[in-house]
Amino acid sequence: MKNYLKYDDVKIFKYDNLILAVIYTIGHIFVAMACNRIITGATLDMAAVDAFVEPVINGFWFYFLLVFLKSKIIISIDSNKIKFLNSDKVGIYLAVIYTFGHILIAMTCNRLLTGAPLNLAAIDALVEPIINGFWFYLLFEIVNQYKANIHSGAAKSSKNPANSNLTPSKLAPINNKKKED
Repeated sequence: MKNYLKYDDVKIFKYDNLILAVIYTIGHIFVAMACNRIITGATLDMAAVDAFVEPVINGFWFYFLLVFLKSKIIISIDSNKIKFLNSDKVGIYLAVIYTFGHILIAMTCNRLLTGAPLNLAAIDALVEPIINGFWFYLLFEIVNQYKANIHSGAAKSSKNPANSNLTPSKLAPINNKKKED
């Protein structure tokens, strides 16, 4: 096997980022359904529909921002129509616009799909992303711990003497290869 392919890359974590993304997405859908059901009292089927439809609409919103609004914002800033903004910081402006749009889309979808009162739809649109943030962190830490345990076991293995100099990344699930050039 090539020197640049390490034990964890080939045998254990060949598709770790893809697998992790799938696990996170499934958990995200369940969190969204549970929040919607608990906060708004929506039926389980309507909470499930909302948990699938709202992210798709937000995906289109994200694409619209990147393709259409980004260029309009940069043109407006650079043509001095907006003097207090800097076009080098367009990413933060888009993030703020996206976040407000995301919340409005989440509230609207929740309201239209489940019939929830607007105040409960607004609470759900704010609470659910926070809980999903904790879900992301929990999953991230579990994978980090698992990779650390695998590395400590692999380092002790007589079959993998080269792995003794590998340390788990603090940025897991990113690849942990070390450059040997």
